[in-house]
Parts: sequence; structure tokens; C-alpha cells
Amino acid sequence: PKYKSLSPLSIPIFSELPMDMSVVAGAITLKQQNLLSHVQLKSRARQTPNLDISELSGGLSNPLFSSFPDGSWVRMQLDKSGEIKIEASNEAAALAFYNSKKMPQVTLKSDTSVKTLLASKDLAAKDAHIVGSKSANYAELAKILNTHGYTFVRPGMGVPFFYYEDFIKRNSKIESTISSILRDPLMNKVAKVEYREKRLKELQNLMISETAEVDESLVNELIALFDTFKTNKGTLRNIKLRSSTNSEDLPNFNGAGLYTSIAYKPYNTDKTDKKIKIEKTLEEKRNTLKTALRQVWASVWNLRAFDERNYYRIPHAQVKMGIQVNPTFDNEISDGVVVTKNISGNGKSEHGVYIEVQRGDKHSVANPEPGAKPQKILVTYDLSSPVSYENYVIEVLQNSNI
Repeated sequence: PKYKSLSPLSIPIFSELPMDMSVVAGAITLKQQNLLSHVQLKSRARQTPNLDISELSGGLSNPLFSSFPDGSWVRMQLDKSGEIKIEASNEAAALAFYNSKKMPQVTLKSDTSVKTLLASKDLAAKDAHIVGSKSANYAELAKILNTHGYTFVRPGMGVPFFYYEDFIKRNSKIESTISSILRDPLMNKVAKVEYREKRLKELQNLMISETAEVDESLVNELIALFDTFKTNKGTLRNIKLRSSTNSEDLPNFNGAGLYTSIAYKPYNTDKTDKKIKIEKTLEEKRNTLKTALRQVWASVWNLRAFDERNYYRIPHAQVKMGIQVNPTFDNEISDGVVVTKNISGNGKSEHGVYIEVQRGDKHSVANPEPGAKPQKILVTYDLSSPVSYENYVIEVLQNSNI
């Protein structure tokens, strides 16, 4: 759902875990949360309270909450012992607290001079300033996991920042609108959420318009590449165009869920029989790809991304969008999130690998559907020989209810 009224001064109460959450002062949920949902990851990164009261007697009728009607100014504090305090406050105090939490100014790195598509096998983590952190880390993961006998991480491609910059410069109205937004003092007023949303939407509409010019040579090169990605049956694969910016995976900022990734699909479905797929014409493929590219590039200006960057003092003008290209999984067996640390809270050593995994298809760990609980797995290992499989201890902490 879309919560227009939420601002960095809000403490929303959710009956179900939301699919996404903009910058807020804290959050309360009436249902159990996944540790690795976007909401959890964002709350940890922002260091904002995130309170699960699914097991608290009475829920919102508990005396802790019941004296504060909807719209009240309150201060919520969670201390390390687990004690919760909610007390009356006011707007001035909320603003003062928000301003006191401002992060140190960030400077982003980017190189927009590279204008060739880069195969994942030729990239590494150090190339994040050219293709973005997602694309660079995808390449690094392939180097770590792939073996001569098995390919865990599929071959991919990085579209460098050059093409995002080129797209902006080709479309003068887009470029001037970005400049106007960055000069507008109201864009930084904490409570002006709807004003920010309106201005950013106007910009995004310009960027996704069919009249917005895209480099034809890039489109031709990508279509030729996509036509080489085939299944064992010889059919073309769907391709994922994944947002990959220089404002993600920073030391104190993960950027989870801020930007938009889009699937490129080379087939149309038959109007009378949806099971029959008809390959798109070259012109249809080109238009499909242009639409996808525009949407990924436009997501730099998502409201949630803009507000998150404001909170972390990340300069919007320095943000660049690359794209990680790789085949999708047509029959996804499972969907999961992995953290290379024991964050399960079971009192054991922090050394370990914590996994939350859910059945594939429509189910997700990062953006769970209401009531869905993932399987939780903890793998601990021998510190003296961390990659020795025979020394792994695998514990299933919770089974999926799907």
C-alpha cells in the first residue's frame, strides 16, 4: 500500500508487515516480522525503533499505547534491555530530534567515461564506480562461487553509468527538471511529502515517456545480446534489468529496496490461449527494452529513494544508475536472503551464516505477503577452516508456513 502521509517524523502502525517503508521515525507492527525483510534491514540501517508487538497482550489496547489516539505527537524509545517507553511529545521536539540524527555528509564516486557493455566475468567489486555496486558485487559473487564443474551465478553484463548520464543529456527537458528539483528548497522540508512526491512524479513521467530518447546503439547491442540467451529447448529467456547505483552498499547505507528492477520479456502471449507464446518482432523487442531502460533509470527519482538519501545526506546530483543484466529464473524454486553473520539472536557466536528462505514463484522474503513466515536456517562453521563443508552445523530455526 501507499502511505502518502508518512514522513520522517511519523511512527506508523501496521496491521501487516508492509511491502516497503519510506523514511520514518520508527514503526510498530501487529504481526511477526521477518529478520531479513526490507523493513527490518532499513530500520537497522537507519537505527530507528522497529517494534513487533505480535506477542504483546492486548496489542494496541495495551496501556503502553492506549492513551495516545491516532495523530498524537509521541516519542518512542527502545533501550538495549528491551524496555519500551512511549511518552507525549510535540512537533518541535520531533524536528529537533530528527535534525540531531543527521548523518555525516557523503560523497559518491562515479566514472561516466566508460561507454562499453561489460561482461560480469570482466568486472569485480572495485568497478562499482563504473557499473554500480549491484553489478560489481554480482561479478564478485560469481568469482567466489562458480567452479569449473558448476555455474551457480549465471553469466551477466553491466551497463555502465555512461548511458544514464547520456539519457539525461539527450533529453533537455529531463535535465532542466532535475536541475530545478535540486534547486528547490521545499524538496528538503521534512513534512512536505506530498509536494516532493508531486514534483518527482512529474520528472519520472518525463523519463518514462515514449518520446524520451534512448541511445539506439545501446538498444541494438542489448537486443543482439539478449537473443543469445536461450534455454535448453532453444527458447529465448526473460532478462532481468536490475538497478545498480553508486548509492547502495555503502559502509553505513545498504539502500535495500529503493530502486526499481524490470524484466525484459521477448515473447507476447496469444490473446486466445495464454499458454502459447509468440516471439516479438524486432521493433516490439526494441520498444519493450526502451521502456524497461527508462523505468530503471527513472527510479533514481523514486520518492522513497529521495527521502532516504536526504536522511543519509547523500547528494542526489551525484547518484548514477547502472544496470545489472542477467537471465531470470523461469521456474524459481526458492527465494531467499543470506547474511554472512549470525543475527538470529540465539546467544551463540556471531560467526555463522543466517538464511531466510521461502518457496519461489510469488513468495518473497524481502517483501513478504501477509502472514507468510519463511524457513530460518543458521549455519555455523569451524573458524580455523571456514569453507570445510564437513564442519558445518546446520540448524533449522523455523519452518516455512507456505
